[in-house]
Amino acid sequence: MTIPLRRLTAATLAALLAGASLAPQAFAQGAQAPSAAPASDGPKTPLPAPTPRAPQPGGDRRAAPDPDWPCIQPKVGALSYGQMWSGAPLEQALETWRQDEAVADLVPVIVARRTKPEELAAELDTFAKAAGAEKNAKLTLLFAGAFEELNTTRSAILTGIERYARKQRTLSEKIKQESLKLASERKDMATQNSPEFQQKEQERDWDTRIYDERSQALTYVCESPVILEQLAFTLGREIQARMD
Repeated sequence: MTIPLRRLTAATLAALLAGASLAPQAFAQGAQAPSAAPASDGPKTPLPAPTPRAPQPGGDRRAAPDPDWPCIQPKVGALSYGQMWSGAPLEQALETWRQDEAVADLVPVIVARRTKPEELAAELDTFAKAAGAEKNAKLTLLFAGAFEELNTTRSAILTGIERYARKQRTLSEKIKQESLKLASERKDMATQNSPEFQQKEQERDWDTRIYDERSQALTYVCESPVILEQLAFTLGREIQARMD
């Protein structure tokens, strides 16, 4: 199973970040494991230490030193609204935006990545017109809600990425130990030709395949926090453009 990086659904992304493993279920359902590697081959996946790193564009750049942060993109913690909002302070708005029904209904729409730019512009125009004299206050509440939702989602993704990296590191070590054991047992011709040895090779190759596919998916997952940050900047700009 190869995961199309640009077409991961929200459910798939959540499963990946939770470290869901497909191997046990696949074997239980009779799925065919990858063919065993020739006797002279080692594991298909390089096993860097201490932490597996997803292949990333610009791989010559230095990655973050945190062993639980596998992305080439620098790790940035919780966002600050001051980076993207030049209006009134949002402390009160962050606490009260859900009390406004129109704001609470629109926030999920404008933070959804499936919402197209022209749809976003139309939604904001309609909202600003309906707000009338309270336009500035309502738009402030709207950005506060959007910012909080994006920041919360982004923080959850950061935590998931770190958990994902730890699981990858554990799987990498497992593949390494499996490969060393197989290399030792391969010296005995009788053992090498046994069904038990062939099964062990299949399991090692399956683990390697899972590791590779998760690494490919991580390339996309690592972009998600940056995309959400860019969306927050876009919303801040678009909402403020409609204020007096």
